[in-house]
Amino acid sequence: KIKPDVVSGVPKDQAEKLREAGIPAVTVSYTDWDYNVLETYDGWIKLFDQIFGESTTTEKVSQYSKEAYELIQGKVSTIAEEDKKKVLFLFNYDENTITTSGPKHYGQYWAEAIGAINVGQDSVEPETIAINMEQIYKWNPDVIILTNFTSAQPEDLYNNAIGGDDWSTINAVKNGEVYKMPLGLYRTYTPGSDTPVTLQWLAKTVYPELFEDVNIIDVTKDYYKTYHNIDMTEEQIKNMYNPPRESAKGA
Repeated sequence: KIKPDVVSGVPKDQAEKLREAGIPAVTVSYTDWDYNVLETYDGWIKLFDQIFGESTTTEKVSQYSKEAYELIQGKVSTIAEEDKKKVLFLFNYDENTITTSGPKHYGQYWAEAIGAINVGQDSVEPETIAINMEQIYKWNPDVIILTNFTSAQPEDLYNNAIGGDDWSTINAVKNGEVYKMPLGLYRTYTPGSDTPVTLQWLAKTVYPELFEDVNIIDVTKDYYKTYHNIDMTEEQIKNMYNPPRESAKGA
């Protein structure tokens, strides 16, 4: 009834039916780039550039992402293999479930991009994997990153507040290295408009001594102003990097 010029974000079978009905439709894939977050984001903006018409911002964003990645690589390439931090991405965590990233999921990319080790990289399950505390004790991660697909917060691990699980012997907990991923225009564990900034935040969070010169507040302000024409306030940036439990609603 509304006669759209194009429909996006629908599964392939629905897109095919819409096209058969004479309505242009596209499917936006999140797996075509093998969970490479930057390449996926790059592919998405180029796709929508074709749909909406050429934008002068598209190539600039792509170049910014590449430069941010290369800057990080230049620093983390100096980290010896034995000094790389082991990172556990808690994709979901509640009284009944603990899941993390396998070797074919976004956590693997994030870890490799900042010179760290995804503790789930050797799993036979490629994508998200269900684990238990016994496995986490064996991995003993140096850093734990909570996504916004779970309502769990860092203090829940520090206080053993979920399901009677005891995190007290885990290095990340003992050393205060449990962090919640930012909540920008969307949940930042997945590709999206926040990706270039998320990459820099994660690198600085895991290896603060290597990225002392990166002021993430300035980086954030400049990025959203330059590429999204958004003047972020200090309060908005503070909220972005300290998302509430409610950010997981609807996940």
